[in-house]
Amino acid sequence: MGQTIKTKRKNARKQSSSSQLIVGALILIGLFLVVVGAASLLKKGSGEEATAPRVGYHAPDFTADSLDGKVVNLKSLRGKPVVLNFWATWCPPCRAEMPMLQEAYNSHKGQYTMLAVNDGEPNERVSAFIQQKGFTFTVLLDPGQQIVRRYQIQAFPTTFFIDSKGVIRYVHVGMLNKQSLASGLKSIGIQP
Repeated sequence: MGQTIKTKRKNARKQSSSSQLIVGALILIGLFLVVVGAASLLKKGSGEEATAPRVGYHAPDFTADSLDGKVVNLKSLRGKPVVLNFWATWCPPCRAEMPMLQEAYNSHKGQYTMLAVNDGEPNERVSAFIQQKGFTFTVLLDPGQQIVRRYQIQAFPTTFFIDSKGVIRYVHVGMLNKQSLASGLKSIGIQP
């Protein structure tokens, strides 16, 4: 009987130690999650660049050649809002929304920069399409699809509305309509 009580006490101490270890581990995990969450909130408010482009963070910088042979660097455009549209000639919704993008660009001439990043198609195809349609906004070429990958584009068209400080304020995946375009422009300080 004496051994049974000793054994029970020993087992109780082992269980108590195990329980304390588990509770301690859970507390450490909880503290870690709180710290990571707080750091994430602080980063979002600072406008730093996020891993994947998203609202509230700086737009990832890039440099690309435009269709007319100029070199364009996104970061150098800070000071003026930017509408960054990802498109392709083979994409019917892209082709359908482009006249509306041109119309808005004309209506707000000089208030923002319009950049249309093509999905790696040959220059000749892109140039012929743009000339045929008479679009005047800046078209960027992305032959290796580096910008498309950097922005993690999953569907065409996708449009980012970036404020004058380089922070993404609105993202629209799919074809824009007048309402979504107006919302995007408004998010970067352009009154539709």
